[in-house]
Amino acid sequence: MSNRMYGYGSTNRSFATYLAILGILLSSIAFAQESPETIFPEYWGDQFVAALQSSSEPEQEAIIEAVFSPAALANPGKERLLGLIHRMQESFSPLEYHHSEMVATELSPGNISRILHIYLRKEDERMWSDIQIRLDPEPPHQLLSLAFIAEVAEPVSLPNGDISQPMTLDWLDKYLQKLVSENGLSGSALVAKGDKVLFERYFGFADSAQTRPIDEQTLFNLGSGNKMFTALAIVKLQEEGKLQFTDKLTDYFPDFPMPDWAEKVSIHHLLTHSSGIGEFWRKETEAEMRRDTSWRQFLSLVYRSGFQFEPGTEAGYSNSNFILLGAIIEKVSGRDYFEVIQDLIYDKAGMKQSGPLTFNLSSSRMAIPLSRNGDKGWKVAPHSKRGSPAGGGYSNVRDMLLFSQGLKTNAFVSPESLRNMVSNKTAGLKDPFPYGYGFIPQKNGNEISYGHGGIARGINLEFRYFPGPDITLVVFSNQDNGAFDDLKKNMIKLITGER
Repeated sequence: MSNRMYGYGSTNRSFATYLAILGILLSSIAFAQESPETIFPEYWGDQFVAALQSSSEPEQEAIIEAVFSPAALANPGKERLLGLIHRMQESFSPLEYHHSEMVATELSPGNISRILHIYLRKEDERMWSDIQIRLDPEPPHQLLSLAFIAEVAEPVSLPNGDISQPMTLDWLDKYLQKLVSENGLSGSALVAKGDKVLFERYFGFADSAQTRPIDEQTLFNLGSGNKMFTALAIVKLQEEGKLQFTDKLTDYFPDFPMPDWAEKVSIHHLLTHSSGIGEFWRKETEAEMRRDTSWRQFLSLVYRSGFQFEPGTEAGYSNSNFILLGAIIEKVSGRDYFEVIQDLIYDKAGMKQSGPLTFNLSSSRMAIPLSRNGDKGWKVAPHSKRGSPAGGGYSNVRDMLLFSQGLKTNAFVSPESLRNMVSNKTAGLKDPFPYGYGFIPQKNGNEISYGHGGIARGINLEFRYFPGPDITLVVFSNQDNGAFDDLKKNMIKLITGER
């Protein structure tokens, strides 16, 4: 691997600065004479890092004016962007730069989100940082705003072979071993084509003391993966004529606060995170959540969450939506939520090892959620006692493969209902993100997929089904470990051919 380093040496600073600014101005003139399509977004990443490597404020200002879009230069403005550069210098200098790459996601026809990923790290740090910056939707797609900074393992060059080819699977095996040895990654991963398992691995440990190696019997927390099950139960009740997607929130919760707004919320809005209901799972409510012994106690927190926007106008992910959907399932069916999911999902799919289990720290089968403990390894992460309609059940890669097969064979709902569930429902809303009815549709390269992830402290899941090649992907981890994101991302790239 060759790392690109940016600096201007120890020669006369004023003269070097003059030359650098002159170079930026000349490149800007050349850029203005070119077609926007000839400028690659990765160029903006190179220049952004050059600003981080510079100790000259005039030089940094010139770079900011060259690489940020007019919208960003207007708001938040050059001064605040310069402040961002200075804060990142404090965090990462002296830095090591790996590369930049753009990822484009089609949110809806003609609506494409472009994110520039800049991979760098502070020298001598073990993990890398993925600086994610939104790009302007208009060519030449200059930098718009900082989206996220994620901890990741070292980026890699992927093989060109198909995921089913032995050489590709051998590369994936070696890559996973590298993540385990260098980053201490724990978890499990599976890739299957149809019913045939192509790749299945168990790695790391289920506990902080590293006394229990993870194996095929180890159960992982699904996190928000449970939302798929809750949505399927709602759709099944709709198929049976027991509810409609247009039913109002106030039909089931007549005492819901802000009744004028609550009257506008439908089951459709709950299923698609477009209800506007605030998030009940917040830092200030977490202690109360941990004390609760039943998810039904979360309803009082949901009632206190308020509205963040007018129902049906925006997309805003909120676990509150699925707590309410779970309560609706109980009201309509007259049964315990967990019993409904057991009958509809686990039993029909044959998922004999999965379920809404009560967390037990001493269980020999449960993967304990782990957070980093500084330089001392891992410690037990805060955790809930039991799952809820919004997430928190337990499963493993083999049972999730059975779930995938159940979706394909229409074991849960009709083909028409499933197609409806996995189609994007948020197009046209403000700040949309791809979401159907409890499933996240996704497009990578030319391949579409659907599924759901799960993220919480010490909890990571990615479940994806790719109908075109008939491939199922399941990846679990019981750690707050950025290497999980690298594994997931690169396995998806190997499946889809996206490079």
